[in-house]
Amino acid sequence: MPGSPDPVLGSDALNIGVSTLVAGLFVALPYLFRDRLTERRAFALGGGLAYAITCFAAWAGARVATDAFVAGMAADAGTFLAWTVAALVVLGAQAAIPYYCVARWRLVAPLAALFAVTVLILPPFLSVRGESDPLGLYVLLFGPLLVGLTGLVALGEYAVRRVALGRV
Repeated sequence: MPGSPDPVLGSDALNIGVSTLVAGLFVALPYLFRDRLTERRAFALGGGLAYAITCFAAWAGARVATDAFVAGMAADAGTFLAWTVAALVVLGAQAAIPYYCVARWRLVAPLAALFAVTVLILPPFLSVRGESDPLGLYVLLFGPLLVGLTGLVALGEYAVRRVALGRV
């Protein structure tokens, strides 16, 4: 059917399953590297970069494997570089915020938001030949919105812990 994205891994269920596994791995990262949480900024930056590279690699790998790059996005090296940098910044912020919050205040709600966002964005990244490109939509619209919502979730948990529970 024209406009329907094709799942690169063979089925939508497999795309969602792999996305869920990746999400679980990135949510578990702070607990796997507990000893690194004392270096808050470095942990947030490194974890955010690892997340951004993983998500971008899923998007790019699906397109390389199927020769389905969006013409406008890969028209020239400068345009592709600009999209890549924008994607890495937005995707990196999506994970860096929860990682900093867990390292600094032991907040868990932002990690839940990271899990939800990952399960939401990776299946479209692993699908090709749809009507629009999911990376472009994420960078321009959904990414900033989801990063902001993740920040609000963090603020909400912080406020509840601070005001209602009297501790952070």
